Amino acid sequence: MTAAIDIRGERPGDEDAIEAIVTSAFQRKEEANIVTLMRTCHPTFDPRFSVTAWAGEELVGHTLFTPARIRLMGQTLPALAVAPVATAPDWQRQGIGGRMLAFGHDLGRREGFALAFLCGHPDYYPRHGYKACHGFGKIDIDAEKLPQPSVEFRRLPATAADVLWLLERWAAEWNDVDFGWLRGDDLREWTAPYINTLMWWTRDGRRAAYTIGKRLLLADDPDLARQVLFTLKPTKLEHHPAGWLARNAIDTEWAKAAVAPSTAAMACELREGVLDDYLRAVEAGDRLTGFTPWPLPILASC
Repeated sequence: MTAAIDIRGERPGDEDAIEAIVTSAFQRKEEANIVTLMRTCHPTFDPRFSVTAWAGEELVGHTLFTPARIRLMGQTLPALAVAPVATAPDWQRQGIGGRMLAFGHDLGRREGFALAFLCGHPDYYPRHGYKACHGFGKIDIDAEKLPQPSVEFRRLPATAADVLWLLERWAAEWNDVDFGWLRGDDLREWTAPYINTLMWWTRDGRRAAYTIGKRLLLADDPDLARQVLFTLKPTKLEHHPAGWLARNAIDTEWAKAAVAPSTAAMACELREGVLDDYLRAVEAGDRLTGFTPWPLPILASC
């Protein structure tokens, strides 16, 4: 059956079929929501990289590759974030997922992307060129040890006037983190609908922080960052020990930052040897394992 499969990029009018096939493949709506949000809200969405598989007029698979800029060994590289990968239940185990991955990889090579990265099943993706090479970072917080906040804040949506500050703070947080996914100056990257993104302001009009739910916090003042944490009282943040927050704002009396490799956190070289220096440095203990801050909270649990 796979010989009759046509692989191509998304076209106008494919949206409903993609939503249906992704929902059917995962038997839930979350992954389909990712595709919709990335298409409508993420400025780097490219329909050529929204890869579809067709059996005649029937859509039987979909894989989303999102163009991204990541940090690796102090450089910024063009990369492709891969998620989700979906094949219709009746068409699984026939090589369709692999063909969609190969299509996206080939297109990525032609367009100059250095690598593709994902979080996925460690028994499946290595067959298609992926190898475990990064992991998951976190700051564990003992919320019971956090003091009461002494500063009151106003919480507002991010606006265009906040973007320069956000870019600077995102760079400070992720520039020294391998696989750090850098954001751009389009406000849509900071204010996706249905996501609890907030700017925190002091009563005297100072920017204190930007938060995504209780999982990520950007700030430029360590004292104000701690006051926001005291207010939120999170138990875990998705940050990296090499980031600004871990190095400047947390106290080891109530928090601990760590990163650990994961067999699910993989990348595929689209440019030969692009991972070599990083892998050698991690193996030698000269670099911490990298960590990718996915743009939507739902992707962080992949």
